[in-house]
Amino acid sequence: MPEQPAPSRPERQGGWLRGRRQRDLRVHPFPLLTPDQWREPGDSLRRMYENAQARAMEAADWYLDDRVRMRFASQVLRGLAILLAAAGGLQPLAAAAGGTTGEQLGGGNLAWGYVLLAAAGVSVALDRILGLSSRWMRDIMTAQKIQQRLVDFQFDWAELNARASLGAEPVPVHDYLALLRAFLSDISSITQEETSEWVSEFQSAVAQLTNQAGNR
Repeated sequence: MPEQPAPSRPERQGGWLRGRRQRDLRVHPFPLLTPDQWREPGDSLRRMYENAQARAMEAADWYLDDRVRMRFASQVLRGLAILLAAAGGLQPLAAAAGGTTGEQLGGGNLAWGYVLLAAAGVSVALDRILGLSSRWMRDIMTAQKIQQRLVDFQFDWAELNARASLGAEPVPVHDYLALLRAFLSDISSITQEETSEWVSEFQSAVAQLTNQAGNR
């Protein structure tokens, strides 16, 4: 009967999980067990459980780290847009005040106002095209989905262990393998869904920007 493995953080696993802050989620090898190793199914299943758990924890941590980066970039662009828009809006007042000393000074202030307002619009457009604001919120939702699926998996595994300990008959190894397969498939589906949403949003933003540019 397989023992219930203790939770472990990805950075404490083997070398394939040490680079947790990589640019993209990577594909990792699955434990390949020999027929001799399957003679002790408890140890073999434990290794597969720890591998699957570490993958899910790594994916959740990646999205949480990405959330911090995207939120910071979004806040910088949004804050810059606010400052530029405020500065641009103040230029007419400076132009009115400068009108008493000369028309050229006022005209120069108005020109700079248009430049600053245009720069503010560019900052907002960059945030939308890159999907920074929406991406960090999706990162949170995706990490929470992975974490919830991991909790369900851990309790399902514990239930199989309880059945193996308290039941009259041992739990078939196939039940453990089916649980592992469903869990890893769900984690992959969650990440694919988030990626598809990002691609769709990016394409929509680019198309909208292209249409706006063509109508001008």
